[in-house]
Amino acid sequence: MIKRLKDIPVYSSAQTTIEAEVFNTIRIATQRLSLPIRLSLPRFQYIDIIIDHDSWACVDRSLNDLPIIAWTKFAITTRSALHLPVECLISNYHFQSTQVAAGALTFTKMALERKLSAHAAETSQQNTPSNITRLY
Repeated sequence: MIKRLKDIPVYSSAQTTIEAEVFNTIRIATQRLSLPIRLSLPRFQYIDIIIDHDSWACVDRSLNDLPIIAWTKFAITTRSALHLPVECLISNYHFQSTQVAAGALTFTKMALERKLSAHAAETSQQNTPSNITRLY
């Protein structure tokens, strides 16, 4: 996704921070689920969020995945503890992108928590031996 973001002109960009709880959940999902992760945002008809290792972007699927807002350049190495927020670069590609950003990460966190718990349940069922006979 990061290659596509470089081809689109940026409306504005700024340094921002992401809450540790949100960042950690999304980061765990990038480690355990297949990438890129694509989720539809329920409050917006045509907007999806695409999550990759190096970028998170809200895109308009009706306009051939044109980016609306993106979070990149995560400052993971400067963070000294997991409970601290993470700094990153937020790039706006649309003048109303702040309306999307407000709820996008919160929804993404909740949706990925559900996906991660389903993935954990699948993994534990696959690792449980089923042909064990009782000893007593």
